[in-house]
Amino acid sequence: MDPAVMSGEQPERRQWTIRGQVQGVGLRPQVLRLAEDLNLRGFIRNDVRGVSIEAQGSAARLERFSRALESERPPLACFEAVEVRTVPLRRDEEGFRIEASRSDASEDAVSAQVAVDTALCEDCLRELLDPGDRRRGHGLITCTNCGPRFSIIRAVPYDRSNTTMASFAMCVSCHGEYTCRSDRRFHAQSIACPLCGPRVELVEAGGSKVQGDAVVLAARALEEERIVAIKGLGGFHLAVRADRQDAVARLRRLKRREAKPLALMVRDMGAAERLVRLGAEARRLMRSPVCPIVLAPRAAQSPVAEAVAPGNHRLGVMLPYTPIHHLLFDELDRSIDALVMTSANASDEPLVIDNREAVSRLAGVCDLMLWHDRPIHRCVDDSVVLDSGEGQPPQPVRRSRGYAPGSIRLTTTSKSVGLCVGGDLKNTVAVVRGDHVMLSQHLGDLRHALAFEYFTRTIADLCDLFAVRPQWIAHDLHPGYLSTKHAQRLAAQAGIPLIPVQHHHAHAAAVLAEHGYTGKALAVVCDGAGYGSDGAFWGGELLLAQPPHFERLAHLDRLRLPGGDAAARDTRRCAMALLHRALGDDFDRHPAAARLMPNADERGLLATMIRRDVNCPLSSAAGRLFDGVAALLGVCERNDFEGQAAIMLESMSEPVAEGLEPRPMFHLRRDDAPAVIDPSPLVRAIIDDPAGRQSPAQWSAIFHDQLAMVWVENILHFSERLGVRTVALSGGVFNNQRLTRSVTAPCQQHGLTVLRHQRVPAGDGGLALGQAAVATATGSPPRNVLRHSLCV
Repeated sequence: MDPAVMSGEQPERRQWTIRGQVQGVGLRPQVLRLAEDLNLRGFIRNDVRGVSIEAQGSAARLERFSRALESERPPLACFEAVEVRTVPLRRDEEGFRIEASRSDASEDAVSAQVAVDTALCEDCLRELLDPGDRRRGHGLITCTNCGPRFSIIRAVPYDRSNTTMASFAMCVSCHGEYTCRSDRRFHAQSIACPLCGPRVELVEAGGSKVQGDAVVLAARALEEERIVAIKGLGGFHLAVRADRQDAVARLRRLKRREAKPLALMVRDMGAAERLVRLGAEARRLMRSPVCPIVLAPRAAQSPVAEAVAPGNHRLGVMLPYTPIHHLLFDELDRSIDALVMTSANASDEPLVIDNREAVSRLAGVCDLMLWHDRPIHRCVDDSVVLDSGEGQPPQPVRRSRGYAPGSIRLTTTSKSVGLCVGGDLKNTVAVVRGDHVMLSQHLGDLRHALAFEYFTRTIADLCDLFAVRPQWIAHDLHPGYLSTKHAQRLAAQAGIPLIPVQHHHAHAAAVLAEHGYTGKALAVVCDGAGYGSDGAFWGGELLLAQPPHFERLAHLDRLRLPGGDAAARDTRRCAMALLHRALGDDFDRHPAAARLMPNADERGLLATMIRRDVNCPLSSAAGRLFDGVAALLGVCERNDFEGQAAIMLESMSEPVAEGLEPRPMFHLRRDDAPAVIDPSPLVRAIIDDPAGRQSPAQWSAIFHDQLAMVWVENILHFSERLGVRTVALSGGVFNNQRLTRSVTAPCQQHGLTVLRHQRVPAGDGGLALGQAAVATATGSPPRNVLRHSLCV
């Protein structure tokens, strides 16, 4: 008999349908315990929508149960929507149970979110290091509160049979924990132990097994400055001692990564704070289940090799987040606070995830490999965030492990289903279902063959995982992008419409979507390049944005970039373009041109190209302005990685106080429509200071402050003229914290609201979200016509 009837209470039965990150996070066992404590009948089960709960009992106990669902949910659970309704009583039911999952994978049915990969929890860490625990030293320890999810799931719902753990049969002890309602591993789908689970091995670079304790031997090799490839949650890393210049230089040489900063894994928070200056929010995030790489200012006399991050005032640090990482640091000599822990790939290519692939791709890069035999279904790189300080939440730079494929909700009435393919650099893609955008992990630079192959597979993977059949595809306006061409192929095959979205409008729409803002905003978008509505390359823009529309209000003056993409690598070409803009056709006769290019033939060739406008695409990109100024100041003549010159300029400017030169040094032409921001006065001031009245560091600071000043001047002008009180900052240049601070503070002082990125990167990793926001802004994307974000 129903307990409610026995106590004289009138029984009721309610159904809860919960959407969000609710599978693979320990919700089912927690709900079972809550229901049993309240003596309720019913069940909970996973399905392709999320979880479904039915509970029967008195109204008072059901209310207590409903409150407890929210207040006592597991640490990793996140409820996005909860629907509750009354359903008919059931008389033939005893107790509360976990029912088998339902896997109706019809397109209309699937809306379940996939849980993200998370760092090892404190309970598992204690067991890992406890000599008396049966999982002592087990490099793949996990429970309902931590470990792999997205990287091992093959299909929803999240059950062991749908993961790469399906081939590992549980031993008697693990099965007992899996079925014990009071155990932390009750219904933990990735449960395993040394007897029945995946195993850790150390192998030579060619794949031959090394006999002995794998972790101990790997630690000894690292102490001896050898390079060890380590298999983690979402792929392999390359590790080496961070305090040995020769060891780090060797890794750079073998990986062919000349200058791009290398990430560090530190022993603990104490070690992190000896290396960098961390804000409170950054410390909290490092300790969280996300456990990203945090970019933060170097501490004085950081004990790491200069080769880790040459010319950079920041270091990227993270804590150990897998059992293998913790075991390694437990075994390493205590004098070693940090290891270089960089992705095991060529720059902007996908991570190596398979053991056999590791032998073929990494044999010439490492000395040993510390791997395990739990298959990784998809590569998931480390997430990277920028410590913004000032009480601001850290700003995403790369959104991947710990975040992907978490959804972001749009303020749209659209019920359609679509695909957004992002851009070609720092690519991410997204599938859209109504007002939810499911963003992929970081995929890299599509110009690399492996990255493009992974891009195409990830699109198919996401569509399959979320049972999405796109009704439209949004892509960048650039006709030459590989992502655009692939979108065109897919749309032609499926007979569905394309939605081209202008690059900088997508950037603006992304930051607005993050904040759920639907009004008009003045968006400053600064990056390296993006195809404009007029066919030129944009990248230093002030837009009036309200998706799906935008208006171009102002932009940096356009430069003739000799060689096009070559100017993004050779910063001297950008400097020559700046000299041409500032001095006219005789620019190459100025001593600054000879300082830039001592070779007269090379200088003459580029000068002729610029004068005659031969192979010199026009660009208003802020990134190229940074490059040109860096070359003029002798800071950086070549970008070995994207943004190198800009990073070096920012690093150089950091010790210099603001306000060194209060007089405006950009010329603003508002007679033009849109308004034009000309840097020529600043360029002339730099090149006419050969005696060094100002040092390169001071000129770098002046440049930052002057650029911020002219943006603020334009924002305030158009804010008053148009009555718009909200400002949005986007584009990769706004990873520059000095520039961001110098734009944000005066705007706020004038009572304007400034929106900055908090959930997706300011760079091209946020484009897919912006494309989704534009595509769904009208509520219903077109059925049979092309459309692009409209520049009015």
